[in-house]
Amino acid sequence: MAKNIQTSFKHTMPACLRVLLSVIFLAAMSVLFTWFIEYRHRMGDTAATWEWATSHALVFWYNCVLMFLILSLIVSIFWRTFLGTGVTFALISIVTYISMEKYKARQAPLLPEDFQMAANVGEVAGFVDVWGIVRLVLGVIFILIGSALLEYYVRRALGREAKTLPWWQRWSIIPRITFTLLSAVGLLMTTDFIIHHQQHGDDEIDWLDTSFIGWGQAENYRENGFLIGFIYNLGRLEMAEPEDYSQEKIADIKATYNQKKDSDTGRKSLGDVVDNLIIILDETFYDPELLTELYPHSGGDPLPNLRKVFAEYPSGYMYSPEYGGGTANVEFEVFTGLSNYWANSTQYINTVAKLPSLASAASWALGNGFSTTAIHAFDGSVYKRNIVYPKIGFEEFIDANKMDYHEYENGIGQMSDSAVYKQILDVINDGAEKHMVGVATMQNHTPYDGAHYPQLDYQMTGYFKNEQLENSIQSLHYADEYLGDFLEELDKLDEKTVVLWFGDHASGIINAYITSEKKTERDLAHLTPYFIYANFDIENELSTVSEVKKQNQELKLNITTKNVDLPTTTPNCLTNTMYNLLKIEKPTLMYVLDEVCETSPILALAYLEEETPEDTPALKAYELINYDLLSGKRYWAED
Repeated sequence: MAKNIQTSFKHTMPACLRVLLSVIFLAAMSVLFTWFIEYRHRMGDTAATWEWATSHALVFWYNCVLMFLILSLIVSIFWRTFLGTGVTFALISIVTYISMEKYKARQAPLLPEDFQMAANVGEVAGFVDVWGIVRLVLGVIFILIGSALLEYYVRRALGREAKTLPWWQRWSIIPRITFTLLSAVGLLMTTDFIIHHQQHGDDEIDWLDTSFIGWGQAENYRENGFLIGFIYNLGRLEMAEPEDYSQEKIADIKATYNQKKDSDTGRKSLGDVVDNLIIILDETFYDPELLTELYPHSGGDPLPNLRKVFAEYPSGYMYSPEYGGGTANVEFEVFTGLSNYWANSTQYINTVAKLPSLASAASWALGNGFSTTAIHAFDGSVYKRNIVYPKIGFEEFIDANKMDYHEYENGIGQMSDSAVYKQILDVINDGAEKHMVGVATMQNHTPYDGAHYPQLDYQMTGYFKNEQLENSIQSLHYADEYLGDFLEELDKLDEKTVVLWFGDHASGIINAYITSEKKTERDLAHLTPYFIYANFDIENELSTVSEVKKQNQELKLNITTKNVDLPTTTPNCLTNTMYNLLKIEKPTLMYVLDEVCETSPILALAYLEEETPEDTPALKAYELINYDLLSGKRYWAED
């Protein structure tokens, strides 16, 4: 009897009306979700969101169409309108939260390759606000429970009496498959021109009154919205095949530069020049003295040991293609001599981890009889280094778990540079053989107040007050102190030792520079110091202080630091600069770089923006080699 009473309150809605109302509901939710995504992408700025939606109306509504198709696809798979909508909103909340956290740290949007680091979510989570994650989890649980309950009660009131129907009707197999396929096909059709923009060869989209912006994804997302920007970058996970790519063309390039290599007879082998070769990427090491116009500070120069190195050893500034993060991309360029300019994605994850091998400074040293060891003061699986390092020639990999020293900055911050330098000394002092050591430190990494220094010696004195920046500079000061101690230890060695040292990128909290309307100020946010140290006499015959000063003026870089006598260049040129300075034999690729680094010393989208580098035969050859080794048939025989 109770069952009959319950059934009497159920009013089954006709299928056509149910579908129509669902479509209207999904369309309305798609507009709201698109607005929410853009609101979160613009860091909760309602005015900026409204300004974009009204000034880019066609783009906004196209984002709504994409959102409608994504939402329809998910709902069709679940065949539960409210539950599917809740699941979609939960996913949006998670993705936009991750995007916001990345933007806070790097002023850069979320990219598809970022999800390839999902396996390291536990390690990366340590860099974000714990309570923010807690609030996100609670919010997602609330959304899912709420949407499930709404689905249950609406179906109880308006759904079909399905128990007496055949199983394929109970599960709505035919309409579910039909609507899923329609949504999927619609999504593929509306995103094809975005994903395959490289093949189409034209980033101007007249009918949307917009254009894709390849040189800067922050600007691309800002102009075209999060969904279009994200989908656009799906097409950038692999390099587009350049014109004239063929086995014959690669063979011709190889023959040309092999001739240059064969005629360069004045060089010695690596083992005849050095006993220890050390390449050190110092995490988030930048020069605060370049930034004093907008971020003046008290306490004097925080990097006295770096100034001493600048005065005594060949040194300069690297133009990092990255800002606030992207360490592995810089590391990739320095070790391999290749460039991320054309692909503009995370090569360690997207490409190198899948290759059988890739030539690098490590494999070159290995081929010259050196033992090769990589050291990284963090989890070795991040950026798939545990997979990548053996492929580029490292025989041993010592990550934070394998290090013998576990000193954390101020006891609670990231692994101290001092601990890393002690580990390096242990490796090269084993009394056995010649060593090549590749290093990536962690001390200066986010969170910038992680060490909680009891005293801040370098405080902001200008308009911008930023305690995180003060903590960052304090960390730099101690990293500089540890660097000075390390070089003093190397001075005591009898073995001839060379160090190529560089900072990978600036801190992601100098927003006044990276968001400046002046390009000269934006460029300062990308400059990091580098030097080549040796505990024996070396002469810099490559360039002089006056020549570098003139070069920086031509590049319109406002570098006022004294004693800089190595060219300002991108990381792809650093190892070749070291080879040339030491006059040692080098791989054939480095002879291509001799020309490329002369005509295009800064090969980075962040610097070039809308411009393109000078079109030279060497640059074209370099592009073809990059494609061949990373995405092509690998005709280029590695040295």
